[in-house]
Amino acid sequence: MEYKKYIIVGWGIAGSTLAWHLWKRQRPFEVYDFGKNHATRIAAGMINPIGFRRLTKSWNADCLIPYCMDFYQGIANELKGDFFKQRDIYRVFADVEEANNWSAREGDDRFSQFMDTPDTSDKPDQKAVIYPFGLGRVRGMHHLDTVPFLEQSKTFFESQGMSFLQKRFDYQKMRSENAYFFCEGTGMWHNPIFNDLPLNGTHGETIDIQAKSFDFPHVLNKRLYIKPTGNKMYRLGATNDWELKEPIKTDKGKEELLERVKAFTDFDFDLVHHHGGVRPTVKDRRPLVGQDETLKNAYILNGLGTKGIMIAPYYANQLCDFVFQEGDLDEEVNIKRFRKS
Repeated sequence: MEYKKYIIVGWGIAGSTLAWHLWKRQRPFEVYDFGKNHATRIAAGMINPIGFRRLTKSWNADCLIPYCMDFYQGIANELKGDFFKQRDIYRVFADVEEANNWSAREGDDRFSQFMDTPDTSDKPDQKAVIYPFGLGRVRGMHHLDTVPFLEQSKTFFESQGMSFLQKRFDYQKMRSENAYFFCEGTGMWHNPIFNDLPLNGTHGETIDIQAKSFDFPHVLNKRLYIKPTGNKMYRLGATNDWELKEPIKTDKGKEELLERVKAFTDFDFDLVHHHGGVRPTVKDRRPLVGQDETLKNAYILNGLGTKGIMIAPYYANQLCDFVFQEGDLDEEVNIKRFRKS
C-alpha cells in the first residue's frame, strides 16, 4: 500500500535499518527521536550465531546472518564508513566439559562453518588472559560500531532532504494518509497503540576501559565480552537486570563487570566510561513485528533484544515487504501471536 508520508518513531537499530529499507524503495521519510533510552548506542554490536551457554545456534541464524552481513557491508561501502569490522569471538572455556563440548560441535556440520580452535599464533597473551582449559573461536564474524552507524546514516539522510525531529511523537496527531513505524524500544510502554504487547525490558550496563599494556584485535568472552574499540580502548559488558527499568548506571553493575573481567585477565586498565540502558526484550525472545488491526497505518518493529544488530535488517526488510504487499510476515515474529481473537 502507498501512503503520502512515511514516519519512523525511534532512531535505534530498528528505526535506522528500517529507514535504509524505505530509502532503497525510494520512499522518503521523517524521523522522530526523543532519545531518552538509546540501548543501541551502548550495545556491543556483535554478530554471533552461537549461544555460548548451551552451545546452540541462535534462532534463525542461517537466514539472519547472511542478510545482515550483506546489509551492513553495503551501507558501509555506500557511506565509505569504517563502522563494520571483522572481529572473531574467542570463547574462554570455564572447564574441561565445555572444551569437550566445543570440540564435538566443531565436528557437526551445523556448526563447523562458524566454530574452530585457534592456532597458537592467534591466541591472546597468556600472561594477560587466563585460559587453563583452552579457547574456542567463532570465526568470520563482524561487529557494528553502532554510534557511527547511526550518526553517519542520519547525516546521509539529512543531506538527501529527510527530516529528523528531536521531540516526542504526538500519537493524537496521526493521520490516515500516512504510515507510522514505531521503533521506540522501551518507549513503547507509552504508546497507546502497542503498549498491550509484552515488552519486558532488560536493564544492562557496560564499561569502557583503556588498557595500555594489552593488545588483542578480537572479542574475548567469558561471562562478559571484551571488545576492542580502538586506541587501546575496550568495551566490557553486559549485565542483565530484569527488575530495573530506567536507563541508569549503578555501582552494582559496574562492580559486577569489574569482578567478571578480573576473574580471567591480568592486565592493568583505567575505567573511562560507564553506561546504562534498557534493552527491549520480549518474553518469547522473538521480535515484535506487524500491523495494528484497528489502525491499519500503524506498524511496529521492536523487541529485538540482545541480538538486535543481527535481527534488525532482515525483519526491517520483511516489514517493508509486508507494507508494500510484496511478502508476508513470519508467524514467529508477527504481533498477532499476542493478539489472537
